[in-house]
Amino acid sequence: MKNAKARRGRPRRALRLRAAAVCAVLFALLSGLTLRIRYLQVRASTAADGGAGERAVTMDTTRGYIYDRALRPLVNRETVNTEVRLVPTAQERPGEPGRGVLTVRQTAGAEREGDTCVNFAKVLRYASPACCAHLIGYVDGEGRGVCGLEKAFDRVLRDASGSMGVRYFTDAAGRPLAGAGLTLLDDGYNSPAGLVLTVDRRIQLAAQSVLAASPIRKGAVVVLDVRDSAILALASVPAYDPANPGAALTDPDRPFVDRALSAYPVGSVFKPIVAAAALEAGVEPPSDFVCEGSTDVSGAEFTCFDRTAHGQLDLTGAVCRSCNTYFISLAEQTGPAAMLLGARRFGFGEAIPLTGTISSAAGNLPAAASLETPAALANLGFGQGELLATPLQLAAAYAAIARGGEYLPPFVLRAIVDESGRETAFYEPEPGGTACSPGTAGRISEALRENLVSGTGVNAAPPGVSAAGKTATAQTGSYGENGAERLCTWFCGFLPCEEPAFSIAVLDEDGVSPAVDCAPVFREIAARIMRYTDR
Repeated sequence: MKNAKARRGRPRRALRLRAAAVCAVLFALLSGLTLRIRYLQVRASTAADGGAGERAVTMDTTRGYIYDRALRPLVNRETVNTEVRLVPTAQERPGEPGRGVLTVRQTAGAEREGDTCVNFAKVLRYASPACCAHLIGYVDGEGRGVCGLEKAFDRVLRDASGSMGVRYFTDAAGRPLAGAGLTLLDDGYNSPAGLVLTVDRRIQLAAQSVLAASPIRKGAVVVLDVRDSAILALASVPAYDPANPGAALTDPDRPFVDRALSAYPVGSVFKPIVAAAALEAGVEPPSDFVCEGSTDVSGAEFTCFDRTAHGQLDLTGAVCRSCNTYFISLAEQTGPAAMLLGARRFGFGEAIPLTGTISSAAGNLPAAASLETPAALANLGFGQGELLATPLQLAAAYAAIARGGEYLPPFVLRAIVDESGRETAFYEPEPGGTACSPGTAGRISEALRENLVSGTGVNAAPPGVSAAGKTATAQTGSYGENGAERLCTWFCGFLPCEEPAFSIAVLDEDGVSPAVDCAPVFREIAARIMRYTDR
């Protein structure tokens, strides 16, 4: 099957995308959901015409596929052998043909088939571990999409449905006749038709696996293709099991929330955007700035971490040491208008639509009027104050830096596949724009690369490949039961530096130190990605 290459513009066919909001906490409408039937007994109803004849019973139905970019299935990934048997029952009167009853059960392997036994591979909608659970969503007990892409493309996926049934003979009362034959009826069961995404299943499962093994209990990972901002992975923890979503309804950690698309305080991963805004406004970052560990802004004191005095710094040194006072000074020189313009060019303050109504949160970019207060501008200079952004927005911003300054909106839809397995329609992203000049992007990339060599990001450096990135510890303004302020920690970066291919954002919603929780996740995911590609 030939894969289609993404092209800009409108879809070839007039397909309107309809979607539901990203899964939120759902109330108990799932009691009837049973996707893995262990044993089922089906009895034929009495014939309406009172005569003998043939009858058919539907054993199972399938729903359209959702594929990754290489047409590897993200749903319908597993099957279980299922036996349908016509079991004789006692004769009511001597000499009459034997009656029977249909039984269905799952078996370890296909058994010998005959007149009274047939087997088929029953498709399981959701495998373990679930892949892209938050993005894909799940279906209810009647097979209808409840949230995510399952709901957004319910019509497409239902139109691709098929069924597997059996045919048997009945007596005049409509009861199955044992020994009269049993035949499978395949009506488009497990058709290849469905939806194709930009996600790479290998990278998605790697992101999920690394997150699950990390200290991050509530957080997210986003991986983008730097070339076009196609989404390769959206992982969020805690996750829920789409085969049993009811089990997560009472979890206080809110497994239904997609943290990859939710907005959080940003912190120092915003500092490269401050540098870009300054350079684009004609402000040259100082090469001899002296950090004394704190600075006074209109009577308000701002400090570097632990009041560390970093001494004389240039832009690269300020990035590597994550110096707050350096970037406060740079923001003051740049001014509110240029700061906001630069941030908007990198996608801050704007929701990122993935389908018709599924989108990331817009986050929050401070209003121009609020930045007239010197302290508010100082806060924005190192990513604090009113600023909020999503992991998806930050991955897109860092992809723009890696791309040489061109911002492209992330996208996740690729094509529709028909019943013959042919891609028949293509979905295209919205056009992007210039976030900064190639020269500006190059200077920031150099600083971010050095950060993984000698700065706060050394724990994020993957083996055998050059990478660039930035740590962040963002204050949230909320406090735990122990009185300590909750922190959001981040690592955002890209690789390889020579020819950037992947942009990765890592978030810990309740972090301790980005060097301990987020940077190692970046390193491990980057290492696994490089094993999957020859780039």
